[in-house]
This record gives sequence, structure tokens and C-alpha cells, in this order.
Amino acid sequence: MAGAARRTTALIGITAVALALSACSRGNSPAKANGAAAVSAVPQRILRAPGSLVSATQPQANGTMWLLAGKSSMGLFEMDSSTGHLTGSVSVSGAARSVAETSTGVIGLALGSGRTGALELLSSTGKAGKTVPLPAPARQVVVGSDGTTFYVLSGNGRGASVTIVGSRAGKVLDSIPMPSDAVSVVPDVPQTTLYALEGNGLVDQINITGHKVVARFKAATKDDTAQSIVLSPDGNSLYVLKNTGNASNIAEVTTSTEAVRKVLPAPSHCVGLLVSSGGGQLYELVGTATYGNIQVFAA
Repeated sequence: MAGAARRTTALIGITAVALALSACSRGNSPAKANGAAAVSAVPQRILRAPGSLVSATQPQANGTMWLLAGKSSMGLFEMDSSTGHLTGSVSVSGAARSVAETSTGVIGLALGSGRTGALELLSSTGKAGKTVPLPAPARQVVVGSDGTTFYVLSGNGRGASVTIVGSRAGKVLDSIPMPSDAVSVVPDVPQTTLYALEGNGLVDQINITGHKVVARFKAATKDDTAQSIVLSPDGNSLYVLKNTGNASNIAEVTTSTEAVRKVLPAPSHCVGLLVSSGGGQLYELVGTATYGNIQVFAA
């Protein structure tokens, strides 16, 4: 990354970050698993990441991905996902909660602090551009299958919504009401509905036009805490990251039947989930105060 905002990995001390492989764990099968067995697996690769990893972007066509990490101060770290090397960084707002990147290189940084929220748009060089106000503190930002549209989940104790933002001009295209405890969202492939994951594991499928709930199903048991939801590129599978107390796992839900097909492992301290553009790999984000990594599993 060029310019004063960019610093090399050596300068920011990332080489001091220890690589730690968190043990994979099996969780309880969700109520609708219908006998689906837990699957045992080991990661294909482990990529070192900064400690206190919070969020990351899906790898771009050139292999670049951005990592959002930090506690008292936040930074965006550029990684070559093919080698795991960190190639630069830029400081960002301490209110940053989530990051996503369009196929054209526009970075969307979701901000949430107190009662306010915003989507900050940055160029591929880290230069800040337009800031789009949100109705509440941001929780997550994702990009639709068109590669250019941001979907930003924001909320407070009274309600939640998804703000749809076009990345080219930063224009707000629509706002969709969400369940108040929605923790993660993802649009379907045609971008006509949104899947909203609630903290209790309930998934609501909501029409973007008309804002009506067209389906509702459970992806976790009553003892699970749901964290993140992603969709396979073909739209056939939803992956739901959930915590079962001291362990984490991932429910793979078939969208046509709304049933859990199998339960996949997740590392301890898993904070987020990404699916590769080809659909064959899951990137499982691990973040603690002392270390971070990204574990790549076969989907």
C-alpha cells in the first residue's frame, strides 16, 4: 500500500505475532440436523494473522485479502492469501467492526460506536472516500454476488436494519428492517432476498422488495450462540458459525430443504467465517488478544 498511511509489516511488529493452531472441536448437532453427523477435519492451511482479529474480506482474484484487527486501536492489514505474507497496513477508526471488499477494489468499513454508525468507503490504496451514515451502530458489512453492492447490518436495542449501498457513488439504495437481535446477514445469489441470522440460531429469509419474511428456520440448538452466516457461491448451502459454550462448529444448511446436512468443525476462538469465490474452501477466522490466524478448510 503506497503513501504515508502504509507501513511495512516489520514496522508494525506483525512478525512478532505467534502462529497458534487452535484445536478443532465438535459441537452438538442442531435440532433440525435429522441425524446429520459431525464431520472431523483438519485445516488445509493456516495463515498467520494479527492478534485480536475481528473480520476479513474474501480473497480477491489476485489473492489479496484485508484483515481488520485491533483492540484499543484498529488497523487494516493487507495479506497475500497464497503465501500468508502481510504486505502492509493502514490505521482505521477504533469504531471499525467489520470489513468487506468489492470486486472493483472498493473497501467498505462498517463503523459502530455508541448510538452512531457509518459505512466508510476506502480505495484499494487505503485512501478514505465517502462516509455513508447508518441509522444505528454497524454490526457487519458484506458484498452481494454482483461484486459491487454493500449490505450493512446495523442495530441497537430497539431494532435493526440492513442498509443497501452502491459502492460506485456511495448511494443508499434501500433499507430493510431486520430482527432486532440479527447478528449476521447475507444476500442470496440473485440479491432478491436476505438471510438474517439471529443470535439464537433462527434464520429469517426476507424479501428485499416488500420486506416480507418468506421463510424461517433454525440452524442451531437452544444452547448455541450463533455468530456468522455465509452462503456458497452457487446458493445451495448456508454455513452458520455457532458457539456451544467452550467449543465452536459450523452447521451446513441446504437452502432448498432448510435442514442441516452436516456439522463441520471450527477452531477454538473462531470469530468469523468466509467462503472462497469457488465455493470449495471455508476461511475460519481465529482471534484472541495474543494471536490470530485464518484456518482454511475444505467446504
